[in-house]
Amino acid sequence: MKIQYLFFAILSGALSILVDASSSFAADTPVKIGVLAHREESLKLWSPTAEYLTHAIPGYKFVIEPYDNASIGPAVERGEVDFVLTNPGSYVELETKYGVTRMLTLRNRRQGNAYTVFGAVIFTRAARADIQQLTDLKGKSFMAVDKNAFGGFLMGWREFKDQGIDPFRDFSELKFVGLPQDPIVTAVRDGKIDAGMVRTDTLERMAMDGKINLADFRILNPQQTAGFPFALSTRLYPEWPFSRVRTTPDGLAQKVAIALLSLPPDSAAAKASRSAGWTVPLDYNSVHELYKTLQVGPYQDYGKASLADILRQYWRWLALMAVMIVLMLINTAYILKLNRHLKKSQKQLIEITHQLENSNKQLEKLSLLDGLTGIANHRHFQDLLNKEWRWAQRHGTPLTLLMLDIDFFKKFNDSAGHPAGDECLKKVARALYDLARRPRDLVARYGGEEFTVVLPGTDTAGAVAVAERMRAAVEKLAIPNKGLPGETSVTVSIGVASAGKSRHATPTEIIAAADKALYEAKETGRNCVRVAASD
Repeated sequence: MKIQYLFFAILSGALSILVDASSSFAADTPVKIGVLAHREESLKLWSPTAEYLTHAIPGYKFVIEPYDNASIGPAVERGEVDFVLTNPGSYVELETKYGVTRMLTLRNRRQGNAYTVFGAVIFTRAARADIQQLTDLKGKSFMAVDKNAFGGFLMGWREFKDQGIDPFRDFSELKFVGLPQDPIVTAVRDGKIDAGMVRTDTLERMAMDGKINLADFRILNPQQTAGFPFALSTRLYPEWPFSRVRTTPDGLAQKVAIALLSLPPDSAAAKASRSAGWTVPLDYNSVHELYKTLQVGPYQDYGKASLADILRQYWRWLALMAVMIVLMLINTAYILKLNRHLKKSQKQLIEITHQLENSNKQLEKLSLLDGLTGIANHRHFQDLLNKEWRWAQRHGTPLTLLMLDIDFFKKFNDSAGHPAGDECLKKVARALYDLARRPRDLVARYGGEEFTVVLPGTDTAGAVAVAERMRAAVEKLAIPNKGLPGETSVTVSIGVASAGKSRHATPTEIIAAADKALYEAKETGRNCVRVAASD
């Protein structure tokens, strides 16, 4: 009996080991993405991207590893990460010291649009008559994020240098307060500091949130760049790059690049990171030039050593380099061959990117159309109504809404069948669409047999005229409704409601008023137009 127990114990242990081994072989290979950010912030912004990559690339599990400026370099050097997501300044240091290579550039979403470049804005209070330009800051106090912050100080430092200003010597006080950047703006506004600088779009974001009034500030050294709408005081630099470390396999890097380029702008991952996805990598030489000009980071000693100093200090390395050059010449043919393959791959990647961008535009367009009638769908209608309502309220212009419903459509469907009902909806939609002639007019399918027409800049009288033409156009189609006695054709009933300062104060209210007027048209005989009582 003891021998049997011993045999079963050994057998159970062996099976346990086999199960554990099979589990380990089945597990996905971990892939770490190092992100330059605080732990809570980076996990919130980028964990959905890691989850997206895990689902997009089978066999790998992507995880986010947060680092600060002091720890991200050593982590790359020790091989703790496979990819790096960091700001352009940090990327230049990692590229110079550890050979990381950029793969993609972030398309940052700001105020509904995507941007691949950013800069910094230098500002003071509008009431400060003694500060009109950068040179007026000499002898004044100044606030920024950090001595090594790329967008929070270094960009501005380069502009100061161009105008002969040394911020460490010429300012009465140079104060670094770290992140977030909002306290810098409020400190300038409240007169606690003479001037400050933050990343572009910070002022506009705070104004949109109701925290500040843009009129309270004066932008120093203002710059104008086509396609870039935010207040700007510096040169523009490329956005955050997504990079690979030296040891990352080429195959994995290519899969990640394709997956991120395929990331839809409206995906959960893109929304979480407040971006519109990724694009092919931009040129980061401008960032290198900034660091060279300021002689900071990897270029701290740039241009300081003489030729004699270099020969005296590095003659052994120079001799070794000479030997290596000879060896490199032997391998030139092989390297040129690899370069040709690389250029071909890059060309293919760019073509794929263009195809994906075109596909995304088509998908976005299709998402706004009704699948049956081809006119705008309910979502597009709601978005446009909200937009036009805000415009009308802001500029004091009229805005009128028509709500239309096909009379006795259920009886039409019951008698003619649903395929005929679909054809009826298409014909009515085309008739309505043909009469909405102005560029901003919108005809949409509200749902079922209901349609809506948004008429910006049109008062009630004008809208009634349009509604009557639409009613007559549908009647003129002469689509027989066999569900009704006699030779009865398909008709529509229409409700009209207009927005104004004293009535229908919200989009919801104007929809409700038009719907009520439509109900009255139904109650008073159909095939007619009725105006909301408040109009």
